[in-house]
Amino acid sequence: MSVAISSCLDSDTNYEYSSDATIRAFGIDSIGKGIYYKFTIDQLKGEIYNVDSLPVGADTIIDRILIDTLDVIGWVTSGVNDTLFNMNDSVDLRAPIKLKVHAADGTTMREYLIKVNVHKQDPDSLLWEQQPSLPVLPSPDKLKAIVLEDELWIYTSSTTAYRHSLTASAGFRWDEAHINGLPEDAKLNSIVKFDGQLFVTNDEGKAFCSDNGVDWQEIDMQGIQMATFITGIPEDNIIGSPNILAGICTENGRNYFCVKSSDETIWRKSEKEVPADFPSQKIYSTVFTNASGIKQTVIVGNAEKATEKTVAWFTMDGLNWVDMSTPSSLACPAMENPSIMYYGGLFHIMGGKFDIIRSSSDGITWNESPDKFLYPGEKVIIPNEDEEEDGEDEDKEDTIEYINWFKDKGDYTLAIDANHYIWIVWSEDGTVWRGRLNRLGFQRQ
Repeated sequence: MSVAISSCLDSDTNYEYSSDATIRAFGIDSIGKGIYYKFTIDQLKGEIYNVDSLPVGADTIIDRILIDTLDVIGWVTSGVNDTLFNMNDSVDLRAPIKLKVHAADGTTMREYLIKVNVHKQDPDSLLWEQQPSLPVLPSPDKLKAIVLEDELWIYTSSTTAYRHSLTASAGFRWDEAHINGLPEDAKLNSIVKFDGQLFVTNDEGKAFCSDNGVDWQEIDMQGIQMATFITGIPEDNIIGSPNILAGICTENGRNYFCVKSSDETIWRKSEKEVPADFPSQKIYSTVFTNASGIKQTVIVGNAEKATEKTVAWFTMDGLNWVDMSTPSSLACPAMENPSIMYYGGLFHIMGGKFDIIRSSSDGITWNESPDKFLYPGEKVIIPNEDEEEDGEDEDKEDTIEYINWFKDKGDYTLAIDANHYIWIVWSEDGTVWRGRLNRLGFQRQ
């Protein structure tokens, strides 16, 4: 559409003015250290917004900020009185604002709602929430948390487990499950998930599996006596390895590594014995993809031989394991019942007295976790009580101390679900906690 306008000089030249009333480009001034955020223009809905949210605290910057890019053909008005919009004036974008774009020919007008998304949570903080406790107090040697499909399972005995749907839209609820087919001496705290099934051993070296968590049946181990299952190892297309179930078997009083892949019918055994300092009880595993794109399965746990430090071990095939040891000054201190996770781009080890979370970029050298990656707790202000000789208070600041609620709580079990929630269940009181690094909950990473 166009309008032909004749000039005041009676010229035969016709001028055509556009009827386009769209915003073709939009942008705001830089945020923080010169960072520019891209904006999306939804022409159908008449909305302009940033997909990548601004960092926490940016609302103190965008309360007075310039719109430095506004590409239109006509003119723009804003406000209650539809005054002409001036790009040299700063605007307050803490709340959505409306702009009206008028076509150059005056025939059309479009409204746009501009929204600037700002994160409300610190992306690097580990946020914890307490969940409803278990209906019963579990036994430490039977307690095991594991994620099966879309449910969190907590085993408390060889006959009872409690499960919670991770996709339920209603409130939190524990559903009791009555377990069938497991002997009383099943090593529940060593349950392993592999190919959608659960596997466990008992004190007699027998093995059992279940595909639904409730009904268990004994596995024909072809004469092999299983000490424990270690972990499931995911397939790796780069090195051409399939899914592998790894364990420790016993032969003539000696322990060996043994594995079976998804497409194998027999178990393969290592030639070398399992080292005495290798984790063999209460094992936790995680998967890390190295710089070459190859997957490495990393584990920690309790070993038969006492150690002076907590050492992770890794494998790619389940038969050959390498300890990720390091000099004592850089090592993770020895702790009872350690658990490991590759989470948020770092390795983390929890356990022991739960006083400190240890973190590492390589799984070898360990340091205290970042300040924001903490167990749940509260900050307590300790007033300065020092007095000078004359009885007057010294001019010193009060001390702020962080009280860790997990410290010295004892035995536990831990699992991580598909939404990056860390679940911890305590045998002492049956309490359940759920934590997540804030940025792993953002829609865009």
